[in-house]
Amino acid sequence: MTSNELLREFYEKWPVVFAGPSLDRLTERAYRYRTLLNEISRGEAPRKMIVKQGGRKNLIIRDRFLEYWEKKLTAGEVADNG
Repeated sequence: MTSNELLREFYEKWPVVFAGPSLDRLTERAYRYRTLLNEISRGEAPRKMIVKQGGRKNLIIRDRFLEYWEKKLTAGEVADNG
């Protein structure tokens, strides 16, 4: 499965907006919410992918997050053990 196929599946299955801590579950911990918050605080990730609900709850905008994550994904090579 290519990264494009994987991302297309996320676009189809994930809600348009979701609570920040849900990121761990949606990615099966491949991308941690805490990591995203750290990247945003260091200025490595754009703040525009998160909106506030009330005083504390962060909501992640799916399309903005996936656009950012796509830039970080690279095709992995699988070792041939045969």
